[in-house]
Amino acid sequence: MAFKREVISVRVSRRILWIGAEAYPLNNIARAQVIKIVPARAAAVGRFLSQAVLCVVIWVAARALSGEEQVLSDAGPGFLTIATVVALGVLVIATVKLLSVLLRRHYFALVIETAGTPRTALVSADPNLVDQLVVNIMDAIDNPQAAFSMQVENFHLGDKIQQFGDRNVGKVA
Repeated sequence: MAFKREVISVRVSRRILWIGAEAYPLNNIARAQVIKIVPARAAAVGRFLSQAVLCVVIWVAARALSGEEQVLSDAGPGFLTIATVVALGVLVIATVKLLSVLLRRHYFALVIETAGTPRTALVSADPNLVDQLVVNIMDAIDNPQAAFSMQVENFHLGDKIQQFGDRNVGKVA
């Protein structure tokens, strides 16, 4: 999963919630919640196992096709040697992909729901910080005089899609 991080300012002033350059009038916010973003570990293990089984099956088939061929002959590497190297290479790549998913951390998204669709306003690795933001936002909705400001490390996970306004860029991977 590709991600970019940046420190953004989250503040409430004059009944407007500012998250970076995005503004949400507090009277338009219906709900704020924390969503836990969990890596797809079970799917990654399943992909790894299917790739490993496929590599073993292809290697066994290559061994059966090569018969009693020596691993190295005078003419250079044989069919079985090439099949073994390719199978090991695929297994190494599959293992690296598996480890990258298994070692990935959990992230926590602040989701702001207005009259329209819910929007992920920011993503953080700190669940306590996002929980505190939800409490602060709800307090600011209840208290017209409330104001707060904090700096938050925001993670952009995955692709950026912008299909509105004069800066329509579509999907940027």
